[in-house]
Amino acid sequence: MKPSPTRRQFLVTLGRVLGITALAGVAARVCLGGRADAEFIQPPHRYGWQINPEACTYCGLCETACVRGPSAVKAVNDQKKCSNCVACYGHLCDLKTPSALIATTTKLVCPHGAVQRNHFFGGLDGAYLYSIDADRCTGCAQCAKQCNAHGSKSMFLVIRPDLCLGCNECAIARACPSHAVERVPLYPIDDFRGEYMPEVT
Repeated sequence: MKPSPTRRQFLVTLGRVLGITALAGVAARVCLGGRADAEFIQPPHRYGWQINPEACTYCGLCETACVRGPSAVKAVNDQKKCSNCVACYGHLCDLKTPSALIATTTKLVCPHGAVQRNHFFGGLDGAYLYSIDADRCTGCAQCAKQCNAHGSKSMFLVIRPDLCLGCNECAIARACPSHAVERVPLYPIDDFRGEYMPEVT
């Protein structure tokens, strides 16, 4: 008659089976890879800082308060809201500048020349596209301040997720007098609210 297994033998066998099962699971995961859509089905776990344009007063502290130099804050122009004017409040200091002299004037709102003006269609008094050169922009908010005070409110500030260091306590949020900087969840499809090209009909 065959003797019954002892408790020790049973635990050894059970441990081997569980170990083999775990190794097989890891091997299958490595060989087969994860699901292609895994990043879209996981709950958001990353957070970033962003500026609420409704609360922002364009005080200019974003330029100097950020721990990065230059600041991770950049101005953008929403082309869907932009009026594409010949003379733009966010671009020119003197809107009475004659159309023929706008391209050569040095009296610009942006001290770094980050607001770019390009002819879109029509003659000299046609439509123009205004965009922000992110490499020149320091987040001083001068263009957005003028656009929101007098223009179509198409220019605003964003904290670029690709430039932000993701500090747990944002220096800009601490310095912001209007509490316009908020911590928001970042999703895999998130970018920054960048430039939009107008649709030509």
